[in-house]
Amino acid sequence: MRPTILLCCLLLAVPVYGRLDETIQEIEARYGKPLKGVTPESPATIAGLYQKNGFQITVGFYEGKAYYEQYQKIDPQKPNSFLRISYAEQETLLKANCKGCNWTGNHTEIIDADSGVKNSDTAYDRSDGLAKALYRDNTGILRIRSVKFEKQKEADDKERQQKNLKGF
Repeated sequence: MRPTILLCCLLLAVPVYGRLDETIQEIEARYGKPLKGVTPESPATIAGLYQKNGFQITVGFYEGKAYYEQYQKIDPQKPNSFLRISYAEQETLLKANCKGCNWTGNHTEIIDADSGVKNSDTAYDRSDGLAKALYRDNTGILRIRSVKFEKQKEADDKERQQKNLKGF
């Protein structure tokens, strides 16, 4: 097989996932135009709903860059329903949102005292400390968010407080 054809086949077989800190244009290059705008979660100022490779993806943008991404796996038998995201799929999505770093997970199970329903969550931390993720087993939602902006806000607030207290 010719190298060019092989390369094209490999590129077509690779799933495409967005990444934190990408611009709106980069996200649209991955997913296409959003299906619709959605209400963003703070501090994001705009958010869009996308679909790609059997996933529904909500991306929230802050200062023009992807601040959070929320993944739900679409049930092909019932397109308005969602399936659980497998551990292998979670790993793939997390790795796509980690530039040369690793993720560590902490699995917890909580039984609701009133209903007796068991809820299972896995919280992930990125080794560079710039992102966190949470997978909720009962909803099948994997949410990855940047903490870079939160850390910058904390540093800015601390600097502002120090300036306000200067001269006391």
